[in-house]
Amino acid sequence: MSSSTCSEPDKAVRPAGVSGWGWPLFVFVLALLPRLFELGRQPLWLDEVLTLNRASLAPGALALNSFQNHHMPGFFLLLSPLTGLGEPQFWLRVPSAIFGAVAVMLVFMIAARLAGWLAGGLAALVLGLSPAVLGFAQEARSYTLVMTLILVALYGVTRLAQDLRAAGQGFRAAKAGWLCFVLGTAAALDVLGDAVPWWLAANLIFFFLLPFTPARWRLVRNVLLADLAVLLLTAPLYALLLHYQAESVAHSLGWIPKLDAKRVWYNFGAVYLMHVPDWVSFRFLTRHAVPGVVWLVDALLLAALAAAVWRLRRRVTLLIVLGIAFLLLPCLFLLLSLWHPVLLPRYLLWSAAPMAVLVGIGGAALLEARPVAVRGLAVVAVAGLLLVNLLPYYKDEAKPRWDLAAQILAREFSPGDMILFSDGGAVPILKVYLPKAARETVLSHPYGGLHHAEAALNQGRRVWVVYGHAGQNTGTARQFFAKMQTLGVPSKVQAAGRRIAIVLYAPGQHLASCTELAEQDGICG
Repeated sequence: MSSSTCSEPDKAVRPAGVSGWGWPLFVFVLALLPRLFELGRQPLWLDEVLTLNRASLAPGALALNSFQNHHMPGFFLLLSPLTGLGEPQFWLRVPSAIFGAVAVMLVFMIAARLAGWLAGGLAALVLGLSPAVLGFAQEARSYTLVMTLILVALYGVTRLAQDLRAAGQGFRAAKAGWLCFVLGTAAALDVLGDAVPWWLAANLIFFFLLPFTPARWRLVRNVLLADLAVLLLTAPLYALLLHYQAESVAHSLGWIPKLDAKRVWYNFGAVYLMHVPDWVSFRFLTRHAVPGVVWLVDALLLAALAAAVWRLRRRVTLLIVLGIAFLLLPCLFLLLSLWHPVLLPRYLLWSAAPMAVLVGIGGAALLEARPVAVRGLAVVAVAGLLLVNLLPYYKDEAKPRWDLAAQILAREFSPGDMILFSDGGAVPILKVYLPKAARETVLSHPYGGLHHAEAALNQGRRVWVVYGHAGQNTGTARQFFAKMQTLGVPSKVQAAGRRIAIVLYAPGQHLASCTELAEQDGICG
């Protein structure tokens, strides 16, 4: 095994005529393009506004706020210099886009090292054009950074699995593999606790590799020493997190919907089967989908996955590495959700990468007997299918248009009016988008309830009722407005995009007839 560092590209990565970093960098650039495309089109939603608010704090306050909310401060410190550049919905997402492209490059390198450049190219296409993975790469959160760091660690583990004899000797004999595993794992853990299952998966991989190594106890020693190094590099931050956390992790996850068949399908279909997720409603975006394309893509993915298992049946160590890296996370979170709901795409995200590697290997196996021209056409066809499947992500309204809601309220809200929100999380978002003068007027008393609205109407004041989700929520407009019947008939109904309704109740003023929007949402009863 080479003693090169974990950042060195491998010979298996490059086709003839291309040297060094040529193909990995080419893949990185191609992966970056769809991630930068319309990066700032969608407005910020609650999670990203929390990122903006935290990254805008002084370093000490930023770290404390992070620990209190079960986050490590590193990612937010990285974003801190970007908060003053303007257009936060673009600039705060740039690091995620870059890390997402690096993740695609690493998947290419891993798959190409294991099964050749065709496998690497197909794996990169699958991860690079996955709607869910792309969506997280256009969000100002740390999930793509964690996935990238875990892929560095996975790259190291695959190197070790390919040469278990060297892995069981001194660290220098497999320096690159051990360095990538230790540094990638520790860095991922120091960014977000979501990396803990990867550490568990990696140790499970090493356990199942023991029968295949000629020096079992020396490999065990090396694994224990590597784990000790990871522990030393991460323990101080986790000690601070445990000391400063404001509430238990289980309590902070109490908003996640209970597990049922629809939730399982939503999570697995989004992360592994290329369905375009609607982050707000726990459903899929299908309005702009080309009929049948996603099911064809799913069939091809499953066929390639089966082919990968068949191809790797004689390379059991690699099947162990990729199989556990792929399967442990969904199986673990599915089991945990029987006790407490934790199944969300963001928590499954990094396991999409080893699946992409497997699909790349299987796809290459299915095409290996074909002429070069046929293989090239097949890759182009796969890319075309994945791009067509991705269209709903770019065309639809993936996040609530609180920027438009802010414009309406800034224009029409008057001093003395009262406002009632269906979701209090809208308040910090509107603070970002409302002009300063309007912010002080509209949000002077933003947390009133229905009885406050009834009292305001009795006093002759106007009441604005704003329905719309700030983050993920399964509630509907009809359910919410069923509770608003005591306010009477609205005088005006406006829409901010297709997810937010802004309804005015004014004493003595009523709609001449109920609008189609109001009827659809149950606003008029």
